[in-house]
Amino acid sequence: MKWLSKAKKDRVVFINNKTNDVTYLPHTKTRSLNNPEEQVQLQTYLSLIYEHGYPAENVRVCVPVKMGSATKEADIITYNDVEGYQPYMIVECKKKGVPESVFQGAIDQGFSYASATLAKYVWTTDGDKNAYHEVLNDRIGERKNNKLPSPPPFQGSSNIGFKLKTILFRLLNAPLRLLGELFKMPSIQNAFIYIGILLMVMTLLTKIALENMHSILKVSNTLWMKYGMDFSWIYYVLAFSALMITISVGGALSFIPNMGRNALKKKQVILLSIFLFIPVWFAGSEFTKSWWNWQHYTNMKHEMWMFMGPQLAIAPIQLVLFAVILALSKKKPKYQPQRKRLAR
Repeated sequence: MKWLSKAKKDRVVFINNKTNDVTYLPHTKTRSLNNPEEQVQLQTYLSLIYEHGYPAENVRVCVPVKMGSATKEADIITYNDVEGYQPYMIVECKKKGVPESVFQGAIDQGFSYASATLAKYVWTTDGDKNAYHEVLNDRIGERKNNKLPSPPPFQGSSNIGFKLKTILFRLLNAPLRLLGELFKMPSIQNAFIYIGILLMVMTLLTKIALENMHSILKVSNTLWMKYGMDFSWIYYVLAFSALMITISVGGALSFIPNMGRNALKKKQVILLSIFLFIPVWFAGSEFTKSWWNWQHYTNMKHEMWMFMGPQLAIAPIQLVLFAVILALSKKKPKYQPQRKRLAR
């Protein structure tokens, strides 16, 4: 165990190998190391002293905490003073590999101790997994916007380095939290289903088109010459067909979220396809003429990329459009007026 040899020499802990007990010498608390949770507690205790700069006299283990009419025991409490009048951080320890629900419960337990003792921080650990929080007295239930990158150093409230590190950590994590909340929305999750179907259909249609490309060009040769057509026209046809098939499939299969409150009619399928086709049209016009010409097509190692490249480029835009449509088409519960009972 890291730091254990040094802690023995410094008379911070004493290990009784016969009974497999540890005694935390500054406050003469003895605990059994046969308990897996105690092993995590010992390692965390040593980490506080040798990695985070806490004096051993300011760190106490198994501290009774008065909570209403009951008295419970916090695993570790650090203090700003040697006498133990100014609780600073609550540390809750669990044995390694506990389920997520147990770990989250330990976080809440640490916050309840912090609320009772007025401690400023909570560190929850199972030896491998850690969660660090600042306690916001006006928002005691907050668990997201008060996360910390690491345990605060001893009397770290006034530590400029720790403050800057915390600000940077929260700024960098803000977009991730936002994305996490977005991905929880049913309309976003369902939009990914539609995008997945769309890309599969587009891949299948593209493969069929490439296998029959010479026949397509032979039939439409006159049109190409007369109207100056290029491969972008084939891309438009493939993309629009893929949209119509995807929306139709979504309306036909019960396990796929529908884009309308009822089964979609043909006109609705066409209108939705046209709406979702808008970014396709812009993609076709944004890619240069040299992308769509015959010479580029014949020189490409992977010919599918001519049509799938633009499609993948606009997939994020179509994802947002799918999500908007699905959110607007969410079924609303029908209002059922309550029948009044007639007085007898």
